[in-house]
Amino acid sequence: MTSILKLPPFLILCSLMLTTPDRGVSAAEVKVTSPSGNHAIQFSLLEGVPHYSVSYQGTAILSDSGLSLDLDGEGFSDRFVVENTQTKSQNDSWVPVVGSRSSYPDAYNECVVQLREASGKKRRLDLTFRAYDEGVAFRYMIPAQEGIAKIKLRSEDSRFQFTDDHLVYWDDYPQAEYSKVRLSEMPDQAIRPLLLETGSHFVAIAEAGSLEHYAPMMLNRSGELQLVTRFRSGTVSATDSLTTPWRVVMVADHPGTLVEHHYLLQNLSEPSALDDTSWIKPGKVWRSNLATDAAKAIIDYAAANNYQYVHYDAGWYGPERAADSNPLTVIDSIDMPETIRYADEHGIGLICYINKIAMSRYDLDKTFRTYHQWGIRGVKFGFVDWRSQSDMEFLFASIKTAAKYNLVVDIHDNFRLTGIERTYPHVLTVEGILGNEELPERGNPPKNVLTTSFARMIAGAGDYTPCYLNGRVVSRSFQLALGVVFYSPLQYLHWYDQADRYAGRSYPELEFWKEMPTTWDDSKVVNGSIGSHMTVARKKGERWFVGTIVNEPRSLDIPLDFLGPGEFTAKIYAENPEDKKLVTIESRAVTSSSSLTATMSSGSGCAIMISPTPNATE
Repeated sequence: MTSILKLPPFLILCSLMLTTPDRGVSAAEVKVTSPSGNHAIQFSLLEGVPHYSVSYQGTAILSDSGLSLDLDGEGFSDRFVVENTQTKSQNDSWVPVVGSRSSYPDAYNECVVQLREASGKKRRLDLTFRAYDEGVAFRYMIPAQEGIAKIKLRSEDSRFQFTDDHLVYWDDYPQAEYSKVRLSEMPDQAIRPLLLETGSHFVAIAEAGSLEHYAPMMLNRSGELQLVTRFRSGTVSATDSLTTPWRVVMVADHPGTLVEHHYLLQNLSEPSALDDTSWIKPGKVWRSNLATDAAKAIIDYAAANNYQYVHYDAGWYGPERAADSNPLTVIDSIDMPETIRYADEHGIGLICYINKIAMSRYDLDKTFRTYHQWGIRGVKFGFVDWRSQSDMEFLFASIKTAAKYNLVVDIHDNFRLTGIERTYPHVLTVEGILGNEELPERGNPPKNVLTTSFARMIAGAGDYTPCYLNGRVVSRSFQLALGVVFYSPLQYLHWYDQADRYAGRSYPELEFWKEMPTTWDDSKVVNGSIGSHMTVARKKGERWFVGTIVNEPRSLDIPLDFLGPGEFTAKIYAENPEDKKLVTIESRAVTSSSSLTATMSSGSGCAIMISPTPNATE
């Protein structure tokens, strides 16, 4: 006999189908469909073992993929039965403190499948499945119960069984160059998010939610066309209950759509833990040499050009790798009270670097309390470890301590976001990206930049650290566009430049960075192809900022149909065809029916600022 859980038709949530008695609950199936009907995730018990599959617009993306947890000691049995299901639906939106859009849609259908061991102690394991229009997600929960007093998780074995030998944009280190390989040829380990190309669709596997008491996820090859989750290092321990982060599968027709949907990871994270967020200020940052006068020169530029922060990087409190470099001391070339006084006088905030050596060897609460008392506005974490549960517990404790003392945070080195910037909105950006610190000829050519702009940015904000006058810059119009292409609420610009290089010289195209905000009311990937080209348009107020970068030479049409009604003026900052290090500026009248053509040589770009035309209707 078949029984079906009846639900309101508009929910299209989940149906539990128990087939004939002789097959029993081992054949239970639960299907959760997104509000639009495009994404679906289906749970099944195959011989008592939990599995799931994923489809997009009726096309199978993942076939039967096993789900299990490997517990130390007396683990779960090999067979489960479905004890109950609980359904939920949400159709909502929320407003981020800082974001790539003024609000994010948050609509999903959910089903929690409550499993119980078929024999033995008959302990419970809950699996939660969600389907959004942006993708699907699942996670495990071991609820508090008799028979489980302490949990030690040796591994999480969530499998992703693909249906073909897809192309993978692979990296195994957060600041590594991407490689394009077949799934069957992929090296054993990959990090998230992982971007795949199926031929007809683009698929991303990501991790979402808090890792405060968990280990970051890796993806290992396991079997034919299959990936399996592994911890980067060690095991995971808990007391009497455990909830894992979400495992996310996003599918789209175009790779830029996955980038637009980065907020899905935030939807799967908890709302803000901070009662007061008024002190959280995004903005543009310029790194100073480690001297008072150098910082003052940048503060002067920042105040005149709509930048918000000056930054002292590694070395301001002593050699960065020295264990005895005390983060409450200041080197002789910096007069910290005078720097902060001058910055405050000009409406500029000071951000200071601190690495894990100093964070762990000294009283962090005292350190951040002292920074707050001095008047420092933010901290940049360096040497961030990214492997184990203990690494994450230390990082999250540091994030919370920074919030306690109203310090915005930039996390550098090897951490990538999982949506936690919703919970801790003072975490404005992170690195976990191969940015302009790496030379084009040493692993970061334009082709890699144009892979990173798709694959990495699915995880959210990325601190790319664009340069401008530094010798590593090949095309300055390319650099201008990076501030729009790479979303980062803290946008570090001029990374290897100092203000004295700008003294007495005019760069009128830097008006684009002067006017460019770092958070947005809307963001769209207008066009693009991984490794080849990308155009991103972002809106703030009534103005749009457009960035285009290319690998190979091309003339690229940029339709302006994202504009609203009315007449606009497009100011175009383009590559000078005579010299890639020069930028031409021209203005054109445009409307939403217009299309602009950007002609670029290899490794170049184009930036466009579009504003409503004053008195256009008069």
